[in-house]
Amino acid sequence: MRPLSAALAAVFLAACGTAPGAAGVAPAADADAAADADADATALPAAWAVGSTSADWTDPSRETPANGDTPAHAGRHLPVQIWYPAAGATGGVAVAEAPVAAGAFPLLLFVHGSSGTPSVYSGICSRMAALGYIVVAADFPLTSLLTDGGPSDWHAEAQQGDLVFLADQMLSAALPAPLAGHLDATAGYAVMGHSTGGTVALLAAYASDGHDARLRAIVDISGDSCFFAPNFFATRPVPLLAVGATRDLLVPAANNPVRAFQLAQGPAVLGVLLGGTHLQVTDLAMADPTDSTPTGLTDPLAETMAAWGTADACRPIPPPGTEPLLDHDVQRDLTAQLARAFLDAHVKGAPAGLTALLAAADPRLTLQSK
Repeated sequence: MRPLSAALAAVFLAACGTAPGAAGVAPAADADAAADADADATALPAAWAVGSTSADWTDPSRETPANGDTPAHAGRHLPVQIWYPAAGATGGVAVAEAPVAAGAFPLLLFVHGSSGTPSVYSGICSRMAALGYIVVAADFPLTSLLTDGGPSDWHAEAQQGDLVFLADQMLSAALPAPLAGHLDATAGYAVMGHSTGGTVALLAAYASDGHDARLRAIVDISGDSCFFAPNFFATRPVPLLAVGATRDLLVPAANNPVRAFQLAQGPAVLGVLLGGTHLQVTDLAMADPTDSTPTGLTDPLAETMAAWGTADACRPIPPPGTEPLLDHDVQRDLTAQLARAFLDAHVKGAPAGLTALLAAADPRLTLQSK
């Protein structure tokens, strides 16, 4: 996805709420919605309250490239927000520095989209924590809205190394003290990304270089992938959940997540949200901008990813769906429930939830698996 317009980026910045590195606090509806189970077969109840903490890390071994008038500099600064299962009653807001729930939980690294920040994704991250994952979300250079010189999709491939560094930090003595003894290191880790973050998740899984054997599965939420050649997806069989939305105006489902699912070796699951949009995965309950076009041949993200293919499959742009707009909370609920079932199957070795979802007939989404 192209970096957002200045006006829309300002909305993102206003919505961030917390400074980078501060503990993120989700609105009450974020945790409540994930916790409310009903007769719907896709409603997987939350089992935990949610806590939050933060860390501020820099990888000194790699350089941050120049960005506009901002020169290149040593190190990659990665302030992170962390959401985790907490002790106490489910529902309500994420509580900063809350006691961690008993047990050990898998690691999930979240990658924000272009012009994003972890705070803009507090809803989906807190949902995943309520569903049993320790979620780490960083402000990634250069795609973070808070980047010196402004956000850019140039050099997004460098975030593969950032993910390995974050996993190293979390799976070592650098782990924030309250989480010690509560991270299941035997489970490796998974990556979930949205938009440009979904592209980075695909790189982590399938790029021919830089693969981390600890990576067990990825969740690609409306990630730009039409510029990847078919053989890109044949590199290795990393389990993939590709999530698209029929009314996504920025990363059309048909030539991005649907195509990624079709080309992946498997195991893979495709979930398409009927009436879903691109931006409603974030905490912003707003329509996709009609003045932006999906990634094309000359956009920075496509040019950055040119080592893995061309952008020929990005055109023609498919028309958006006409289904009724999906409710903001419902879109995030469904996304989290799909991700939880998929990751439980491929990270925790507990496939019952995924089997139930695939067998259900939910009118709000279509599902395929292979």
